[in-house]
Amino acid sequence: MLHFAYSTINWGDTTDLAKAFAEIRNTGWHAVELFGHSLDWMGTPKRLKSLLDDNGLKAATIFASVDLPSSEKQIGIHKNKLDYAAEIGATAYGLVGAGRPRARPPTADEMSDLAKLCDEVAAYGEKVGVIAAYHPHSRCTVQYAHEIDHLMSLTQHLTLCLDVSHIALVSEAPLHHLRKYKDRLGYVHLKDWGNGDFVELGHGTLGIDFDACLKELEKQNFAGWVVLEQSLSEISAAHSAQLNSDYLTKLGYTI
Repeated sequence: MLHFAYSTINWGDTTDLAKAFAEIRNTGWHAVELFGHSLDWMGTPKRLKSLLDDNGLKAATIFASVDLPSSEKQIGIHKNKLDYAAEIGATAYGLVGAGRPRARPPTADEMSDLAKLCDEVAAYGEKVGVIAAYHPHSRCTVQYAHEIDHLMSLTQHLTLCLDVSHIALVSEAPLHHLRKYKDRLGYVHLKDWGNGDFVELGHGTLGIDFDACLKELEKQNFAGWVVLEQSLSEISAAHSAQLNSDYLTKLGYTI
């Protein structure tokens, strides 16, 4: 059985969380990924848990960004967020970045710095019971399979958050990646892409076979989170959440 969650990204990082949680729950979802909210915006773990409980939701993951060069300050902030994630019951922590410098491949030093930063964060996550997963992403330091390979070879504790759309956007095969990296797979992002923007599942133009990807995860007995993370919406965040819920339900999944 796969475990699904819905990202708050479409509501914005300074949204009214109570309203966003209500809309997510009312469209059928039972867990959330908290995307890009600062700790001071989310408030105390007790407050955040209360908001989730009031809406019948659980915290699945927290998603944050990394920057290069690394610094002890940055690592310290991520450790604080991992402590917070553990306190609210989230089990995974996503990392994306840094931005791909001037659209060129990362240097060996940049890859080494990114790996050191992410692996230190991941090692701390293991101590508090939260897995840290790096998200390969178009226009970021790591976006192609050979760069994923390089990052994984430099890390021991870090897992991956594979995003089927970003894999397809760099002309690589999502299903192949899910199989290739199954031993380092922390959690998964689902979304679709069409006509130059992110769209609801099944409305895209990249030809992503979501059913095959989900069946592959089932075959692997994947126990991590499968997060619907639609970055933008041309309608409303709640309407998109409903359409994505309906799509997965039609495939036979309980969200």
